[in-house]
Amino acid sequence: MQENERDNIIVLENEDGESIEFEVIDVYTNGGNTYFAMVETETPEDAEEDEVLIMRVEGEGDDIELVSIEDEEELQRAFDEFLCRDEELYD
Repeated sequence: MQENERDNIIVLENEDGESIEFEVIDVYTNGGNTYFAMVETETPEDAEEDEVLIMRVEGEGDDIELVSIEDEEELQRAFDEFLCRDEELYD
């Protein structure tokens, strides 16, 4: 994970080694884990709406890493919490 000079922008590498910029739209804790909710800064033309990527933080201090959430139940809980927070923000 690389931080960018622009606020809330991080660069992640996909499985093909390509760098993709994401804007962090929320950071929150749920069930004892910390999650980042992000959207790509350049949305593909064929996308109907922004897709939210949620990743879990592992590690501490300066040694943190964002990891994909493999467990479907954990991912659903994390996404539900994001939706609740998003809804509260815009109400």
